[in-house]
Amino acid sequence: MYRDPETEAKRAAVLREAERLFSRQGYPSVTLREIADDAMIEAGEVYALFSSKEAILWEIAIRCARDFKHNVEPIARKELQTLAKLSNMIQTHVEVVLRNRNAAGIFINEWRHLHEPRRSEYVVLRDEYERLFRQVLAKGIEEHLFREVDEKLGAMVILSALNATHQWYRQDRGLSVIDVGKNLTDLLLYGLLKTA
Repeated sequence: MYRDPETEAKRAAVLREAERLFSRQGYPSVTLREIADDAMIEAGEVYALFSSKEAILWEIAIRCARDFKHNVEPIARKELQTLAKLSNMIQTHVEVVLRNRNAAGIFINEWRHLHEPRRSEYVVLRDEYERLFRQVLAKGIEEHLFREVDEKLGAMVILSALNATHQWYRQDRGLSVIDVGKNLTDLLLYGLLKTA
């Protein structure tokens, strides 16, 4: 659907400010008026751009879910050694989280405020993404590279640790995004590797 540049600019401003507000205050606490004020447009214009506050949440959440999948799935499908594959997936996931921490916070937490059928559609996407990690863990267990852990639990632990970076990472603490990814890779993978 064609939208003129001015409309696109307003939509982008609304999404940017909504990301920031939803991430900091939580979706239920934010009003459309606050979003409009921060985007420097009239409140009525927000309704002309989006059908509801939930439609804004949906657009942010789905875009972030697709960003993770678009960046990580090609690595999961590559012909790589299992350890290298999981390491690259972890690094890339961290990079996606920290590239846009506000959107990541919505991907991780605020999606729960979606109603059906959007909520179920989102859960399917999230589960498909988690399955990429589960499959690599299962392969590592099959190859006797990793301990025999439950791959679903293992994937959840890994993703929980990676997702938490959006809450604590500060660039001024001396660690780059790449450093964070490498450190988390080492911490998580050495916990999986078989020692004997």
